[in-house]
Amino acid sequence: MSGSPKQKLEAEAREESATSSDEKELYLSDGRRVVVRDQLVEIRSQSGLVEVRIQMTEQGAVLQMEAARMKIAASEAVEIAAPKIAITGNEVEVSGEEEVTVDSNGDVRVVGKMIYLN
Repeated sequence: MSGSPKQKLEAEAREESATSSDEKELYLSDGRRVVVRDQLVEIRSQSGLVEVRIQMTEQGAVLQMEAARMKIAASEAVEIAAPKIAITGNEVEVSGEEEVTVDSNGDVRVVGKMIYLN
């Protein structure tokens, strides 16, 4: 192969990326690693468990997070909009320092062993 060493290196890199599985990994200082392949980006823990996954699909991006704790904070607002929203947990708390409003164009059901108002 003729040409400069830089040209040879670039040609070898192109050949390697074309023949490899197209998966790239970046190791972070704390042992986590970022894995990138085709339409997928993942952040994996030291043990290999997926903590964050962004998958590009025909319908759009799908975001998946698994963590011991999650916190979302915004100085203005947090808005969630979807045709269906499900929140489940052993303990679920909704509170507001000023006003909490529940609006529905359909029925509103509150089901529980005991329901306390005020």
